Amino acid sequence: MKLSKKVTSFLLALTLIVTAFTFSPSISAKADSGVAIGSAVIQGTDVVVATAGNVVSDDGVYHLIASDVNQVAPAGIDVSQQPVSAGATFTVPLGKGTDRSMLFKKFTVCVMSGGTLKPVSNSMFITNPEASATFRPARMDFGKKGILPALEKQIADMNRPADLGAKQVNLNIPLSVIGDPGRLAGYDYSVQKYNNLGIQVNVIILVDAQGPQQYISPYSYDGLGAHNYYGLNASTTEGVNALASAASFLGSHYAGGAYGQVDNFIIGNEVNAWWLWNYMHCPSNDVFMQEYTNAFRLFYNGIKSENANANVYCCIDHQWARSEASYYISGKEFVTKFNSIVKSQGNIDWRLAVHPYNAPLYAPIAWETGKNVSHSQNTPYVTMANIDVLTDFMCTPDMLSPTGAVRTVKCSEVGYTSHDGEALQAASLVYAYLVAENNSFIDGVVISREMDHVGDIAQGMMSGLTNVDSSPKMGYEFYKNAADPNVIAQASAIAGIDLTSLITPR
Repeated sequence: MKLSKKVTSFLLALTLIVTAFTFSPSISAKADSGVAIGSAVIQGTDVVVATAGNVVSDDGVYHLIASDVNQVAPAGIDVSQQPVSAGATFTVPLGKGTDRSMLFKKFTVCVMSGGTLKPVSNSMFITNPEASATFRPARMDFGKKGILPALEKQIADMNRPADLGAKQVNLNIPLSVIGDPGRLAGYDYSVQKYNNLGIQVNVIILVDAQGPQQYISPYSYDGLGAHNYYGLNASTTEGVNALASAASFLGSHYAGGAYGQVDNFIIGNEVNAWWLWNYMHCPSNDVFMQEYTNAFRLFYNGIKSENANANVYCCIDHQWARSEASYYISGKEFVTKFNSIVKSQGNIDWRLAVHPYNAPLYAPIAWETGKNVSHSQNTPYVTMANIDVLTDFMCTPDMLSPTGAVRTVKCSEVGYTSHDGEALQAASLVYAYLVAENNSFIDGVVISREMDHVGDIAQGMMSGLTNVDSSPKMGYEFYKNAADPNVIAQASAIAGIDLTSLITPR
């Protein structure tokens, strides 16, 4: 793929990358602290920032600096001042939808020292963007069973997700569609169609190489055309503004009005698998994590400020305590660091999407455990056979939401090949369903896919519930009736063990 539309020259790409390195904030960056921001919340039409602590300022004033995600105070706007005191509170107009909007800003207290402003507090984003939401549609949480639907018209018209009893579907939306009314209309049609069938829609937000340059991270420029998807651009002012606008647009567009309702937004695909699915050639794990977390914060605040009831997820693959050359970081480390950064800058109710495929992917048996799949926190992989490892981890005190609740986990993509026979695939589908239904911290299991895909078949992954000619496999009926005791008994007979005996409810 030619890069002329994205990067006019290698020198321009290099310049942008160097710029991004210069202005990307460090995870561990700390000011000479003496003031602590305890909260930054929307109250009515204002943002109220409450602080504690006392630091001397040459002018006797605390300056509240509002910075973009890619800035480090004192860079930003001086939006409010208060006399130095042990517990100063700042009130700033929210300005949502204006060029003075505080919705996506992070706040830092600075003091005048030696003629320049100096940060003396932590930095914090608004933690309740939903308080300014335009819409609050009732969620369509009708069930956990999900499917990645075939969107070819002749297949989609069969309405098989509804026949399967699916209550969730996934749609992949690259940001490039926002500026293309024709393509966007196709997604609008699909969202409304599934809503009308009583099916909840999950959207995975992706960055493709065909999208406008402002969406694409400068850390991705050296790989354009060579990877599946790319990192979100939270490095430049243009990128920050573009992502904030896209997030607000999608949150509003799919908030239950004329274009349908999306309840769940997943920001990126297997983002810890940076080489394949979220290409960002960052100089370190810390930079990578900060860049993704900055982008996630923009989408969280934008979506929640339009649809208060939407859930927003980050996404990892099935590598848990294992990373390899093509991965920046293991899933466990990713979630740990992501949570740490979020909490340090204002805790929010983020959720986790995971793809708990078998290891290796083409292994046919979902309930199989062993050296690579165990019930230990050191397990290399998380599959449906040991998904309790992940949900148990999410139950630990440090991982809890701001309200003290366990963050829900969506198994947003998992599938089983019929390469070794339709019977094993069918039994695996029943087992995966039973695991999800018996784990209260799992809010969905989305099987990939409704129909076999030619590209997957070449890799031994015949994971569709139907063949490429749309004829149903054995797994179609088994998944459709996965809660039926007779079907569970048949699946157990195929497995050679009572599948319900392998499940420990959570």
